[in-house]
Amino acid sequence: MGIDSYNPTVRARLANASKTRVLSLKESALHRIPEDVKALQTLKHLDLSINYLLVIPEYIGSMSHLKQLNLSQNQLESLPLELGFLPCLEVFNVSQNKLTDLPDLSKCVALKTVDFTENQFTTFPEGICQCPNIETCIFTENRIEVLPDQEMGNDSSKSKSVASSARKLIGQPGPSTSTVNKHLEMATKSRILQLKGTGLKKIPDEIEQLAEVLRNLELSENKIREIPLFIGQFTQLKQLHLSNNCLELLPDEIGSMKKLEILNLAGNKIKSLPDTIVGCTDLRTIDVSSNCFEMFPVAIISCLQLDLLNLNGNQIETLPDEVSELKVIELSLSQNRLKSLNPANLTKAQRLRTLRVDENCLEKSEFTRELLESSIISVIAYDGNRFQLKEFQDLPGYDAYQERFTATKRKI
Repeated sequence: MGIDSYNPTVRARLANASKTRVLSLKESALHRIPEDVKALQTLKHLDLSINYLLVIPEYIGSMSHLKQLNLSQNQLESLPLELGFLPCLEVFNVSQNKLTDLPDLSKCVALKTVDFTENQFTTFPEGICQCPNIETCIFTENRIEVLPDQEMGNDSSKSKSVASSARKLIGQPGPSTSTVNKHLEMATKSRILQLKGTGLKKIPDEIEQLAEVLRNLELSENKIREIPLFIGQFTQLKQLHLSNNCLELLPDEIGSMKKLEILNLAGNKIKSLPDTIVGCTDLRTIDVSSNCFEMFPVAIISCLQLDLLNLNGNQIETLPDEVSELKVIELSLSQNRLKSLNPANLTKAQRLRTLRVDENCLEKSEFTRELLESSIISVIAYDGNRFQLKEFQDLPGYDAYQERFTATKRKI
């Protein structure tokens, strides 16, 4: 896949990397590394984190000047042996993948920091111990039970951080039972349960006892992979925050939460929403940004009270005909793969006033006269597509859109 197959932001970063020797394609919705990267043999920093990569090409191992390589938060199950021959590599991050082993890194003589947190290792990759300059090795959230016998690095006088990590070998500890109980006790009075960033791998069963009490449940920034079925019992809940976890799907029972107003699922691995979401009749805000949606979640169309739908950072290519029935005020689709807005139907969205579609693959022809003149959209974010600002300003219907835009700005 050549450079022209990617959105303008990716193309610009690739073009600039030959000068800066730094390439960041973080959060670029990549399924594979652009072939153009192969020519950037003098790179020093390469960041490919938070994408959907399944394979790392062997040629990365020939980038002999590389000092930092970040492959975290992808879907990698293995790495090429060639990565073990990077003589200048100092920082190597492969956290939050599906790896069970690393290539032999003993020839990475400059290596100082390795992070393979949250993978599927059952044994410690002993090649790391042979790296003469290794200082930090982070390996929490795996299933390693025994450390290797040999000391890390050649300088036994240095305090290597493998020792401090040993207490975390069986996984990053979540909150203690007493801590959870304390939060539960407080929640019975405040009706708010706050367990954000506490290292949870699952939603504690004890939370079920608060089903009829809670109004706000905050579980963001944990390692939760599954939402229990008892979530449907939380019929009084108004806010559910589960951003930055490891969720891949939602249970149908979520549709029983009739009073839910805010649903935050950003930064997970979700591909679709259950049809039962229509049961959440009070929903006003849904944030599913930075997930794995390839298709627009049509079930959302039936949420008639919805004001904001955030789908930024997914892989959606087109909008369905059903968008004509969408009731949102603001629709965010930045950093997707949009090639079509389905403008004839999008124009009919009766409440849509803000449309964010920057950093996609849209041609100017998607912004039809009908969309610009006949819709009530007053704010369009369109940077980073396949046309320039001047081209947008020359479109038929632009003046009518600009009048609405200016009127909106005056009110602010």
